[in-house]
Amino acid sequence: MRKSLGSLSNFIYRHAKLTILLVLLIAGVIGSIALYQGPNFSDAGLEMKGTESQTALNIVKKDFSSVSSKNATEKVVFRAKSGKLTNADKDYAINQFVQKVMQDKDVKVVMTPAQQKNMVKKNTIGYATIVYKQKKANLKQSSVSHALTAVKKTRTAGIQTELTGDLTINQMDTGERSEVYGLIAAIVILAITFSSFAIAGLPILSAIIGLAVSVLGIIILSHHITFVSSDLSLSGMIGLAVGIDYALFIISRYQQEFKKGLSRKNALAKSMTTAGKSVVFAGLTVIVALLAMSVLGISFLSVMGIAGAISVLFALLTSLTFVPAMIILLGAFATGEKPNRFLKVFSKANKNYGWGKFVYKYKFLLAIASVGLLIVTAIPFSHINLGLPTDGNKSTKFTERRAYDLMKEGYGDGNSATLVVLVHTNNQAKAISAYNEIKSNKNVSSTTPPMSGNGKSGNYFMLTVTPKTDGNNIATKKLVNKIRSQSEKSGIPKLLVTGSTAINIDMSDALMKALPKFAAIIIVFAFLLLMVVFRSLMIPTVAVGGFVLSLLATLGALTFIVQDGHMQNLLGLTGKSAILNFAPVLVIGILFGLAMDYEVFLVSRIREVYNQTKDNKKAVLEGLKSSGKAVFAAALIMTAVFMGFVFAGDSTVKSIGIVLTLGILFDAFIVRMILVPAMIAIFENKNWYLPKWLDKILPHIDVE
Repeated sequence: MRKSLGSLSNFIYRHAKLTILLVLLIAGVIGSIALYQGPNFSDAGLEMKGTESQTALNIVKKDFSSVSSKNATEKVVFRAKSGKLTNADKDYAINQFVQKVMQDKDVKVVMTPAQQKNMVKKNTIGYATIVYKQKKANLKQSSVSHALTAVKKTRTAGIQTELTGDLTINQMDTGERSEVYGLIAAIVILAITFSSFAIAGLPILSAIIGLAVSVLGIIILSHHITFVSSDLSLSGMIGLAVGIDYALFIISRYQQEFKKGLSRKNALAKSMTTAGKSVVFAGLTVIVALLAMSVLGISFLSVMGIAGAISVLFALLTSLTFVPAMIILLGAFATGEKPNRFLKVFSKANKNYGWGKFVYKYKFLLAIASVGLLIVTAIPFSHINLGLPTDGNKSTKFTERRAYDLMKEGYGDGNSATLVVLVHTNNQAKAISAYNEIKSNKNVSSTTPPMSGNGKSGNYFMLTVTPKTDGNNIATKKLVNKIRSQSEKSGIPKLLVTGSTAINIDMSDALMKALPKFAAIIIVFAFLLLMVVFRSLMIPTVAVGGFVLSLLATLGALTFIVQDGHMQNLLGLTGKSAILNFAPVLVIGILFGLAMDYEVFLVSRIREVYNQTKDNKKAVLEGLKSSGKAVFAAALIMTAVFMGFVFAGDSTVKSIGIVLTLGILFDAFIVRMILVPAMIAIFENKNWYLPKWLDKILPHIDVE
């Protein structure tokens, strides 16, 4: 690899402009193909094949097609601000609303609260249901306009009117604005790091090009792989962050080598064969970590991992081509010969090994404090509750959230958590017996009588159950399990539970069960990888131990904030909620990749100096001074980019932003910048011990 990167460096040095032209040309070709084909993203929800709820849902669609319409629907919730919905003026306004909605040619039928007999709270709250002729994916923007125009009829008549369902009423911020905020923060951090605004823009530009190409590539692949639009947000988060980081590491090493007296050509070659090799190794590690999510056998996680891996791949390629070419064209601006005087003041903090000396002097205290902090922070993880965001997690600025609150007020917490129960029998008396048994559960608010199916899948009766608690509540999960366990009682036929709530519960349970397996695979892989790279037993032990502690601390802090409801206002959260069910798996995959990035960049430099001097203290001091500065800046950039997504409007994107921000804070700043160098300082020469018999059988990988 060293030879290949050296040859690439020489080519780029001689043909910098041609390299940039080729990068832009490739981007243009991919962009043209993407624009010609157009996107083909799926609107399918998260689902898992093979679960009981998914199997039962397939039966419902086949045997109860008359009540399981695939048509899109919209629920319009009314609340009379004064009087009742049955008053003449309110009734007239609702009828006017219906007439206006029916002007939409795509509307099949509108059912009023009176027709559905669903008015509650002394006839002050009720809801209408709009049924469309199309599926959700085929709804037009004109239907949204019709609905929004129609609700003016009731709102002006003193009726609070909110909408929820399949129409996309609000174009929510899924991260695009947040990326801009993250970029602004990244520019400031890079400008301070390099003491120059000119060179600060290069990592940003490189990351944007890599991100753009990866998004276009995903658009092309969307015709062959079932991507959903939210996959782009994850791809954007990772691609932008690692793209900036990789460019930063190469530029930082280039400046270090140039300041040693090397020519620009030799400095570029040295940075490409050292930092460039580390970038390749780190990038491939992140890609492997993301693709490893496919071992869980959960399709949407596999696709999510593919989207993230694509963004990392293009970030890697642009950092190894576009960045070195721009370094040559920028000349003195890239070497650090023309620093900005104002910014230079901020870059002197680490000049005299300040942080390294501090860590080395208080190594025992810092190691104990770091481990203690991580353990204490991890404690809330013991009661983590997984689920999926609901409209109740959105801001009150959105009509869907206000509709959720109205439905909750009028129909109880469980109104949106309806369960569908299939009774496997051809005996109506047994179906009624099961109905009575289910109805007797303390957490059941209401139950519909059983109705028979068409018998295509066998003999089934179907009934719906509305719990008293919402879909993410532990009590609802217990109710689902209790109904299923009632099948074992004498005289009760087999009961299958489905519906979106049951599907989400099954998915959360499956993900929680898969978590230890995935974590074990990642941990073993990390240990073996680092043992091969650093020819050591102690280095991978500390690195993996730190990774486990930072992971548990991340999930503990996430539980403390999101589930337990602390610091909600600070992060723009709207109340307590369950933890996004795939967040733990996602954070393991991404955090592992980033943790290995920083571990390799930092420890490879420490080992490089140690091999040259055999002085452990000097190795730690020099490693923290050179690579530590770059790692610190990179972690700040990661934090800024991920933190931006915390304030996105989409609750799923917000959850991912929070968990990744916490992950970087714990792993990069506490584990990699404090715990790892402190432990290296404590163990001294023992860090590099590896039994001779093991050294002989392990392959050699040089990333220095």
